[in-house]
Amino acid sequence: MLTDPDRKSIRSTLNRSNLPYYWGGYFAYQSTAPDLHYLTETELTREVDRCKSQERPFVDSQVVINQVLTRLSSNHTFHRQFSERFSDLHREQILGMQLYTIMLNDELTWVYIETQHQGHLFPHATYFI
Repeated sequence: MLTDPDRKSIRSTLNRSNLPYYWGGYFAYQSTAPDLHYLTETELTREVDRCKSQERPFVDSQVVINQVLTRLSSNHTFHRQFSERFSDLHREQILGMQLYTIMLNDELTWVYIETQHQGHLFPHATYFI
């Protein structure tokens, strides 16, 4: 997914200077834990692809993130490694931001429905085609 040059150019449109401070946690996760980032990106992309195949495609971030974290808990040491490397971060929030970047890079146009509480912005978001 990330090898397509067009997608990389889209990703660069995520203007870091306009993002809230807590995005720093996601960028730290992305740059200092590429193994974990790749693992969660693969799993999140799989879930988004599954959602796309539904008759009425939509992505409920909370459901997708919970499914990914549940799957990773049974077969991987993701939770332990994440806690050791990023004890001050919340995995649901980080995966919510990662899912947001995946949705930005998708070739389909997804409509983002805002949540009521700013702190729940990404882990509780809903996207529709």
